[in-house]
Amino acid sequence: MTSSKDVTDAGVRILIVEDSPTQAEQLTYLLEENGYRVTAAATGTQALVAARREKPALILSDIVMPEMDGYAFCKAVKSDDQLKDVPVILMTSLSSAGDVVKGLQCGADNFIRKPYEDKYLLARINYALTNRTLRSTEKLQIGVHILLGGERHFITADRQQILDLLISTYEEAVHLNEDLKAREEQLARANRTLAGLYRIAKTLNTATSEQEVVEQVLERAIELPGVQAGWIILREGDAAFRLAGARGLPPALHAPGAMEGDCLCRRRLLSGELSQVANIQECERLQKAQGDTRGLRCHASIPLWVGDRTVGLMNLVGSQEGLFRDEELQVLNGIGNQIALALARTQLHAELERRVEERTAALQRSEERYRTLTESAEDVIFVLDREARFEYINRLRNCQTKQRQHLGLQRARARYEFQDLFSTRRGRRRTSGDPAVGRSATHRYGNGPAR
Repeated sequence: MTSSKDVTDAGVRILIVEDSPTQAEQLTYLLEENGYRVTAAATGTQALVAARREKPALILSDIVMPEMDGYAFCKAVKSDDQLKDVPVILMTSLSSAGDVVKGLQCGADNFIRKPYEDKYLLARINYALTNRTLRSTEKLQIGVHILLGGERHFITADRQQILDLLISTYEEAVHLNEDLKAREEQLARANRTLAGLYRIAKTLNTATSEQEVVEQVLERAIELPGVQAGWIILREGDAAFRLAGARGLPPALHAPGAMEGDCLCRRRLLSGELSQVANIQECERLQKAQGDTRGLRCHASIPLWVGDRTVGLMNLVGSQEGLFRDEELQVLNGIGNQIALALARTQLHAELERRVEERTAALQRSEERYRTLTESAEDVIFVLDREARFEYINRLRNCQTKQRQHLGLQRARARYEFQDLFSTRRGRRRTSGDPAVGRSATHRYGNGPAR
């Protein structure tokens, strides 16, 4: 097969038969950009008039059209003595073998499956134009009966037409198979990506510290397809950053100072240009790094954002351009928000823990002061619970024998007074609703001042 330049230098004219104005315009633009002269018609009837007025070098026709479909139009062309040698390429879905039979019956020279790739269409056009000379010398007609779908068909066509149509059909089958393989690979990649992103989101629910969030996110992130390394930087103040964590860095970025200083993604983040996830084709930091970069040069920059505030950036690095597809970038943008929320949650958790520690320390100091005061008091101070049992006695171990005897005499009195006090307060609590009444009581016995 020759290149399209071989046949486009002459500026040959192609007739397009397409009822969709948008598709006709796109096809016209493609062909004119590649050196062809183009005439467009919206129906088969208009196309026949245009072809008879100025004979084209090739006809490119849709199948589904008003008034006259593509098969009927092609048959009309091949029945016209002036036009029968013009190659006709039918644009079809090629959904069944019946399409091939109809193509043979109407005299079509080639098939192109919709939707088509530009390069593939141009190659098919070039093939048809190149074979015009060979087709013009082929006069042998072949008549054959075939049975397809329970129906008998009689096909009259020359050998070259049959060969061309079968080759184009086979090429379409191969092309379709390649398409299916590519889609399967895309689907498998999408599944791996979504599974990896799910694992990232799942780890965020259990992390309780900034370091834990950073380490777990990076560990899961380098499991994504194409990702070989990654790092997270967090903002400090208006323009400063600090490296919160990294995973899988190449040797060149382990050098002292390699991860410090300004770079393109940091500048874009500070200027507000990096408000969405973006593929950075050439990482400035990797370009400047001295040493082995393991072939890494591209990364996806994922802003970590909460509301209208950006708290940092995660860079996921790979060796290929366009590390993530557009639909994957949209999902990663949401992941960036989840990471930022998890970091904010860990900061809140750390602040609450700090306050609890402060309160606990204050209570311990208060209790120590209370014990110091009670232990140094001249009087015997004791605390009774609701059942009039002793919870605390300050000087019992240091009391003299006489004081212990006196204390023993006083216990019965204290228990009686305490029970009487609680029974009175219980009655009062029923009317006042005071939940603190009746919990415990502190009594002092001795000659010292009350404390």
